[in-house]
Amino acid sequence: MANMSRTRLIALAAAGVIVVLGLGYTWGASGRFTIQNALDNARQELDLAEARGVLLEAKVSLYNVNFGDASRHFEAAKAPLRRARERYQRIGSNAAAGSIAAALEHVEEGQRLAGALDQAANTKASDALQAIRVATSQ
Repeated sequence: MANMSRTRLIALAAAGVIVVLGLGYTWGASGRFTIQNALDNARQELDLAEARGVLLEAKVSLYNVNFGDASRHFEAAKAPLRRARERYQRIGSNAAAGSIAAALEHVEEGQRLAGALDQAANTKASDALQAIRVATSQ
């Protein structure tokens, strides 16, 4: 009988440990999702800010009639815009993803115009900046 009580006590202790571990895991995981969402939002904002900054640099280069530098800035704007578009698509924000896709098209056209030494590239940079603004407001 004493052996049965001891076995039962060990089983209850093991069950208690499993329950406590499960609760601890659940408690820890709940905070992780909040932190992960905050990190994803920060990355999105950083990519959009980087793209804005590079496009503004392109506009300054175009103002200074430095088409080669402007073309490099247009190229540099593509990577953060692609990452931002992919994140918007992943979370199901199709309208914002569409606006970023439009910004990418403006950037590509602006780069083409800068390669052709055409000041209209400045307008495409402005159009891309506006498309980014629209995406962030959605």
